[in-house]
Amino acid sequence: MNPLSFLLDEWQQRHLLTDEQRVQLETHERTRPVSLYILLRSLLYAGILLFTSGVGVLIYNNIDTIGHSALIALLAVLTAGSFFYVYRTSVPFSRGLIENEAKFSDFALLIACTLFLMLEGYVQWRYNVFGTRYGLATVLPAVLFLFCAYRFDHRGVLSMGLTAFASWVGITVAPMEVLSNNDFNDMRLIVTGVLLGVLYIGVGVASERMDFKKHFSFTYLLLGGNVFFIGSLAGLFRQESWAFGFALPITAGCWLFVNHARRSQSFLFLLMAVVYGYIAFTYLLFEVMNEALWAFFGMFYVAASTGGVIWFFLNFKKLLKGRDEERPPLR
Repeated sequence: MNPLSFLLDEWQQRHLLTDEQRVQLETHERTRPVSLYILLRSLLYAGILLFTSGVGVLIYNNIDTIGHSALIALLAVLTAGSFFYVYRTSVPFSRGLIENEAKFSDFALLIACTLFLMLEGYVQWRYNVFGTRYGLATVLPAVLFLFCAYRFDHRGVLSMGLTAFASWVGITVAPMEVLSNNDFNDMRLIVTGVLLGVLYIGVGVASERMDFKKHFSFTYLLLGGNVFFIGSLAGLFRQESWAFGFALPITAGCWLFVNHARRSQSFLFLLMAVVYGYIAFTYLLFEVMNEALWAFFGMFYVAASTGGVIWFFLNFKKLLKGRDEERPPLR
């Protein structure tokens, strides 16, 4: 059954909708305009996913008949061909947003980077090229992806590069036993995560201030903010003696993200600051107050928190417009 029809049936059974209103809603749903741009981009991204998955399945099913050398050569040719196409259709470098008339170039770059990862993994599995130097295996794609992201102005590849860089940092600072045992409470990992988040946030803010690829700042702030807050909360939960030492950076991070959200009219960054700040504040409140006090104030706090959440969703536009009201909404 059509999800809309199912929903309308439910509303009608509960007498929340009249027949006339149902007809109007169904007519609006059938006749509303569809964004061909978003539709075509979604199909192209789905095509990239299917293509790269198909290459992986082809390799897996024919690994004994085709031969490793032939498969590696095929991957290398596809990867090099994709990068060559991107280079041939690229436009000169610019500090700002680049508008490339060759629309398929963006998707070709995603294909090239994904194929490069497959090629690197295959070569490592078959010939053990990197040995146990896993840091080298992760820093190579990080450098390549970050270079491609800035040269060809691609935010998707920038995300891949930042993720690969974070993997390299994690492998570099922590022994493999920590990662293989899933011990993410190691203090070195926590502090590294916090510092990595600060680095990403700093680069994002600097991009805006220096007007250098400032449209990348959203990616930096989103990734960096989540890494920073999650790392700080992990330190807050695991290191009781350093609880307030992690609470201060969380407070500063919330202040920074609230100000940035109001400046850029971004609901997402405002939500991040509120959610992470609420988690930290509630945890510290539990730590400071004893059980007897919580038995009395606990219910009031839960009720007040629920009311606060409702108030936030009803008034977040006022919070965002509290400053720079003349600034047009960005996202």
